[in-house]
Amino acid sequence: MKVRLLTLPLVCFTVLALSGGSGSSQILVTFDDFDLSHAHAYSTNIPNGYQGLNWTNFWVVNPILMSNALTYSVGYGSGMVSPSNVAYNAFGDPAEIDARGSNFDFLSAYLTAGWNSNLNIEVEGFRGSNLVYDATKIVSPFGSTLFTFNYYNIDRLYFNSFGGEPAFDSVPEYNFVMDNMTIELIPEPSSLLLTALGMVSLVAFRRRHRAEGGN
Repeated sequence: MKVRLLTLPLVCFTVLALSGGSGSSQILVTFDDFDLSHAHAYSTNIPNGYQGLNWTNFWVVNPILMSNALTYSVGYGSGMVSPSNVAYNAFGDPAEIDARGSNFDFLSAYLTAGWNSNLNIEVEGFRGSNLVYDATKIVSPFGSTLFTFNYYNIDRLYFNSFGGEPAFDSVPEYNFVMDNMTIELIPEPSSLLLTALGMVSLVAFRRRHRAEGGN
């Protein structure tokens, strides 16, 4: 009898232990794992699946190699927090990061303007079709700034840059630079956890059935 009474608490404890053990962990995305030594103009697009996410119109560039080849790196060099690569929005157009199988948290990132002073970067966080977060940051091409976002449980990030004044020539450019972003992937329930939950339901059903006089 005691064994039967202990069964449900034991299974519940197992479920709680599994839930705690499968928690998400923060990921620091530095973009430094791309080898751009042979890439055209020392940049390449970020492929889908990188760091467990899908990327649209985000490229990665090595400002040091770009500066050596072109004699300038404008705000790209200022935006490099950890050597030697940074991400940027190609052609200054909107860029997007999407979940790949499960939602994620967008916690923080270093942002810098590529060309314009006082560049505006609007960062929107979506959950399904619902806009749940929206913030606009103003950045400079002469230094990188760490911004804390804390966008939780989203499946899409949308970046749109605009405004500001040309800092290096007379042509406005709306590229922004991003480095050392911190994200957190939200894990899907494991099959083991689902099995444990099924066991809890089964034990509860059997105990109720016996209490009602069933066999």
